[in-house]
Amino acid sequence: MAFGALVFGYFSTAHSLANVIAKVDPATAYAIAPGNGVIAAKYAQEAFTIAPTMEANSKPADLARRALLADPTAVEALTVLGFQAQLRGEVARADRIFSYSTALSRRELRPRIWAIEKAVDRGDVADALRNYDIALRTSNSAAGDLYPTLAAALSEPRIRADLLTILAKDPVWGDGFLAYAATSGVEPEGAVALFREGRKVGLEVGEDLGSALVNVLVSQNKFENAWAYYKSFHPRAQRNRSRDPGFAMQANDRAAFDWRVGHDARLGAAILRDGKGGLLDFSVPPSTGGQLVSQTQLLPAGKYRLVGRSRGLDQPRTSRPYWVLTCSDGREMGRFSMPNSDERGGRFAGQFTVAQDCDAQTLSLVARASDDIMGVTGQILQAQLLPVQLPEGSQP
Repeated sequence: MAFGALVFGYFSTAHSLANVIAKVDPATAYAIAPGNGVIAAKYAQEAFTIAPTMEANSKPADLARRALLADPTAVEALTVLGFQAQLRGEVARADRIFSYSTALSRRELRPRIWAIEKAVDRGDVADALRNYDIALRTSNSAAGDLYPTLAAALSEPRIRADLLTILAKDPVWGDGFLAYAATSGVEPEGAVALFREGRKVGLEVGEDLGSALVNVLVSQNKFENAWAYYKSFHPRAQRNRSRDPGFAMQANDRAAFDWRVGHDARLGAAILRDGKGGLLDFSVPPSTGGQLVSQTQLLPAGKYRLVGRSRGLDQPRTSRPYWVLTCSDGREMGRFSMPNSDERGGRFAGQFTVAQDCDAQTLSLVARASDDIMGVTGQILQAQLLPVQLPEGSQP
């Protein structure tokens, strides 16, 4: 009895150890427990991944058959045999194997991808998306494989309609996919259509994702599409002038058509709350310069005037920040330096001329490097770019 207990304990311990090792070293696990079908299947899949082969008498095929003899539900072994059949051109056999695999398990990703492909070949959008849903629900690695393909398909109205039906059920992968569609740049126009249509059926898409999608469109120079979508959640915005003159918007995620501080953390620029409105506060170290804040514009050709008010700026003329309007192709449409805040009550004004062949521009406040030991500090309380009103009949 003692000897039997010892033998039983050995095999029990070896089996448990093999299951643990199989996650990182299937070959060693198989050596410890060669009769375990699940471990044999993992080893077969590893061997096939390292050296894919179509041969029916190859090591991966032999391991897969051994795994299925020990455990007919070892789906990883079926995956190996299915791919080998595909490589040999045995389509019907591969279809039977993968069909059996998907019936056995919802968690095996590769057979699920096969099911998606077969549904696409049949033109069965609903079944393809059903398998997408299953794969994304059950596999941690599915998103990396399936999000790009699903996002690329958003240009198709039928796919968007069926996908919205699934998203309405709030699947665990839904938020992740919406974020991917908004930020990846794979098919931004399709993402815009999905978000617009989703809004009609109650799909809530945060303004942060809306802003991210606008920025993707701007980065791809799709300015008209970006503006049209921006207007859908900022209906009062006008394209012939800048927006948010009092820096009142308090949001972490901003669209390119909003004020956005520069990316250089050394410049210490921030949009802060000030009473009911806001302000731009900046503190630039000595001998440092760069963009403090910017806003993308789609100004029609003509003359424009930038007006605003500052506080706390006190610098020599050569180290004062300046405003510049730059065309998307790099041409400057004008620039002017800020006066110190003790001049004219801190009010400033400057003029720009937008050329006929410049469809998109960026208005920026840029800090110049200063030799002052305190650097450059100040606040912009207001800033707005407006069209210059010309006499009737005159040309801009």
